Amino acid sequence: MAKGAAQEEQLFFVGIRDHVDVRKEVLQSSRSLLDSLKRYELYRRVKDDKLRAQYDLKRVFDELLVLNKKLRGKLPKVPIKVPELPVREDVPVRQVQKGKPQERMPEARSPQKSKLDLLEEELAKIESRLGGLE
Repeated sequence: MAKGAAQEEQLFFVGIRDHVDVRKEVLQSSRSLLDSLKRYELYRRVKDDKLRAQYDLKRVFDELLVLNKKLRGKLPKVPIKVPELPVREDVPVRQVQKGKPQERMPEARSPQKSKLDLLEEELAKIESRLGGLE
C-alpha cells in the first residue's frame, strides 16, 4: 500500500507543443464520435421499426389465413366449372410433286378463325412454297 500511495502522489507533466491544435483535434474527434453514435442510434431505431413492422405484417397475414379458412368453411361446396377449350385440328402439310404444276383450289374459310389458325395457315403456305423450291 505504501508503494501505491507513493505512486499516486507523484505527478508527471508532459509538455505538449501546439496545445490549442491538440485540443481542437480532440474536440473534433469527440464530435465525430458523437455523430457516429447518433447515426448508430438512428440505425437501431430504424431496425427496430422494421422488425416491428415485419412482426405486425406476419401477424396480420396469419390472421388473414385463419379468416380465409373460416370463410371457406362457411361457403357452400360448389364444383368449379372449367371452360372447355375448342378442339384444334392440325392442318396437314401437303407435299408438292415436282414436274406438275399445282392447281390452286380455293379453301373454304370459316368466318371465325383465331389468330393462331391464321398463322398456322400462313406457315403451311410458306412451307409448301419452300418445298416447291427444293
